[in-house]
Amino acid sequence: MGSFLSIPVTQKPEIYELPSQVQRDDDEIFQEFNENICKTMRRQNLRSRQELNLLNAYRRNWSSVVEKLMKKYPKWSSEDILNLRYRYEIVAKRYGYLLHFCNFNELLDSISDESSPEQRREMFSSVDTHHFYALNFKEYLQIMDKIGIETPVPRPPGVDEDRDEIMVLIDDLLQCHMSTQMVYKVF
Repeated sequence: MGSFLSIPVTQKPEIYELPSQVQRDDDEIFQEFNENICKTMRRQNLRSRQELNLLNAYRRNWSSVVEKLMKKYPKWSSEDILNLRYRYEIVAKRYGYLLHFCNFNELLDSISDESSPEQRREMFSSVDTHHFYALNFKEYLQIMDKIGIETPVPRPPGVDEDRDEIMVLIDDLLQCHMSTQMVYKVF
């Protein structure tokens, strides 16, 4: 075996332990930590599935959804709300259509927001009232309204005009029976 120290240690290294951790068994600490992580992940996975279903429903009934959102946020046009949705979907798609804080920072950087990290954390926490540590589309719109994002909201690069129609057609095709999919040469 090789030795990592060329000079022998003359003094025993000092080890600091917190008194509360000394009294508890390490296995209990790790178990509690893992349970908390698992609870958070289960809640986020459930919310992620709900958000995906909600966004699919939004795509299918976009005109009625826009009318409701325009009543709630009168300063935005239907095109602004659509572009905000595209921005949300591009960033949040990788994470189950939930916007985590690091992605939230990425999104605010893409729209050239000048707020500090502390202000961003405060905005994020004020909207995340259920402590999911992730935002859905409605909460995202609330933050964008608080920020006072300028209008017109620019369309994110790389998004086609007919993106929603294509997504609805693909979704319909994927939900078809297997023989119908074979007719359209999906396989």
